Amino acid sequence: MVAVDIDLIGVPAWVIDVGERGDLRFAALNRANMEVTGLRAQHATGRCLHECLPPDVADHVAARYTECIEKRSLHEYDEMLEIPGHERWWRTTLTPVIDQSTGRVTRIVGVAVEITERKQLEYELADAAFRDPLTGVANRRRLAIAVDDAMSEAVYTNKTFGLIVADLDGFKAVNDTLGHTKGDDVLRHIASLLSLAARDNETVSRIGGDEFAMLVRASSHLELATKVTMLRHSLDRSMSVSDVETTVGVSVGAGLWLPAQTFEDLLSVADMEMYHQKARRRSAAASSAPLHDEAA
Repeated sequence: MVAVDIDLIGVPAWVIDVGERGDLRFAALNRANMEVTGLRAQHATGRCLHECLPPDVADHVAARYTECIEKRSLHEYDEMLEIPGHERWWRTTLTPVIDQSTGRVTRIVGVAVEITERKQLEYELADAAFRDPLTGVANRRRLAIAVDDAMSEAVYTNKTFGLIVADLDGFKAVNDTLGHTKGDDVLRHIASLLSLAARDNETVSRIGGDEFAMLVRASSHLELATKVTMLRHSLDRSMSVSDVETTVGVSVGAGLWLPAQTFEDLLSVADMEMYHQKARRRSAAASSAPLHDEAA
């Protein structure tokens, strides 16, 4: 085997000796490892893990080394470690060194590459996949997942929930008279009002152009109706958006989840009630409009 000076490796590297009884001791640490962990080779070399590391950290890494020994092959994994002063993500590669005469793993060579920025980007991309880019609230896909989770919880806890749908009335007129930029401001304002009304275990979502939905915790039709009334009072009024006073009506419908209903079933119930309310509002507006003299 060709010997390699691990100090020539520019990322944290180390060597672990594996005793015949499975005891694990540091055999070598490179400079990059010492800079990251604060360990010193002169102190750690020849010592077991629990003499050099906090008990919980020693238990954790010992379990990883044991997995490598049992696999008897390359072992890679990602993990977040609390390094002095920082929490960082690392991709660790463990390579077992096998004694050809006995077949026993005698050493483990470890190398770690920091991947914190990559992990952060992965989280941001995953978050973007479930978030409405305009308003910042959940999108339809994320709402469907939240409803599925609530259905699973309800099966075991008997705690039911409801879905509220809110659709803006007259929103096209806002876009036509004030412009799409002001229209976007209105949508963001509505989303913020819904978010303020939501509890920690409730989900606000934009599911269409000017349509929002809200997963709410409600144990009865009465409790759900109370929440619907509260939202109507909060949303269906004049608002000042970007220093412009405007009035946007909101039609609201809701459905209380029943066993065997799917997300689409529940959404259809709430949508149907919302459209019934929208029709009633239009009928009321038409009947209250002033009559014009046909001779005028």
